[in-house]
Amino acid sequence: MAERFMTRQAVFVVVYNDKNEILLQQRNKEYLRGYWDFPSGHVEYGEDLRVSAVRELAEETGIIAEPEALRLIHIDQYFIEVDYVNYIFELRKWHGEPTVGEPEKCSAIGWFKSDKLPEKCVNALRATERSGFTSELTYSVTNRETYEDLMGEPFSGK
Repeated sequence: MAERFMTRQAVFVVVYNDKNEILLQQRNKEYLRGYWDFPSGHVEYGEDLRVSAVRELAEETGIIAEPEALRLIHIDQYFIEVDYVNYIFELRKWHGEPTVGEPEKCSAIGWFKSDKLPEKCVNALRATERSGFTSELTYSVTNRETYEDLMGEPFSGK
């Protein structure tokens, strides 16, 4: 019998403004420092995915949204070092003024056109970009074989 393993869950939010730009944060943590990412975070035990997403969004950016305003648009299974299932949500109805809420995790925040993203973006963002930022649910798998193709560089663990 195969050994069971635990999979972590993370939520990412593609926040759109009235110009159809998306909100990104520049990572300030060791893993992928300097790379741009959606507001994101880990799902806590027993927490609804959408509740987790709006909690993380408020903590990281100050943006307030209702869980029902989120639309699941992409799922990415990530199998490198630690197994994750990443849930990417779209959000178009929110209020607040985006700010850097956790400077130890994020060094900058900004709006970007989906066809003019920064050069260095995290894998969940690249997987969503590859799906075309469609509002239809899409799925991908990121492993050591697909990481380099997705990111344009070999996996370094940093």
